[in-house]
Amino acid sequence: MKNNTLDDITKKLEKGIKDVMTGSGSQYKEWLKFISSFHTYSFNNAMLIFLQNPNATLVKGYKDWRKLGRYVKKGEKAIKILAPIISNKKEKSKEEKTEKQEKKKAEEEKNELEIKGFRYVNVFDVSQTDGKPLPRSISPQMLEGDSEELKQLLTDWISAIDIPVVFEDTGSANGYYHLVENYIAIHKDRSTMQQLKTLVHEYAHHLLHRKNGGEFNTVTTDIKESQAESVAFIVMAHYNFDTSKYSFPYVAGWSGDIDIIKKIGTDIIKCSHTIIEKLGTKEQSKEVVTA
Repeated sequence: MKNNTLDDITKKLEKGIKDVMTGSGSQYKEWLKFISSFHTYSFNNAMLIFLQNPNATLVKGYKDWRKLGRYVKKGEKAIKILAPIISNKKEKSKEEKTEKQEKKKAEEEKNELEIKGFRYVNVFDVSQTDGKPLPRSISPQMLEGDSEELKQLLTDWISAIDIPVVFEDTGSANGYYHLVENYIAIHKDRSTMQQLKTLVHEYAHHLLHRKNGGEFNTVTTDIKESQAESVAFIVMAHYNFDTSKYSFPYVAGWSGDIDIIKKIGTDIIKCSHTIIEKLGTKEQSKEVVTA
């Protein structure tokens, strides 16, 4: 029975990926907004949660909710996600052991783990629970325009990333990432809000598309721009900035190949998570529960 259920989940996942990634720009927008809350999850599990409850904001297992003083309301349908089946690796042969007598190495080998497969587990969104209120965390105040708070945020973000940033007249472009000299340029006359988004967009290019080390440095321009702007949208949405009016002109360039889509989707989430962690959010804004 479990195998059949797991197979059903896998089939639903693949169909859902294809529908979302090759569907309308509106559906893709909703997916990216969703990911701003679930960037720590794998691509597959984030998609599974989205397909079963696109309005989810915070999911946990039944026991985890109980530990927080909350309980799952009667009649609520579980969200099924995939969890790895982990076991200890087989012990090394005697011949190998004789070559590694150090106690530390032997202990590391003994405790080494490997993934044997996957199983499904049930989780529930916070909206499906009731009980003790969750603690509210302080998140950055989301402001528009050129306030001192936004300017300080831009300064903080520039300090947090690991490549130089310059402000100059970049012409009609809001900015660019210099592949050869490895720096980011941002238009000096744009609003601070635009500069914030451009910074994330260009930094995503650095992480994904740089000549030495960028996994996607040989893909087409359409895919590069889709990746960078998707990451920018996710990161900005994590701070409750809505950049949707700017962030979706390149979505149509995505490929319809399911394997390519899954690979690109995975790296969008991974890259977004890397940037969010580097900017120091530590998931604070995602602990806030809204009505």
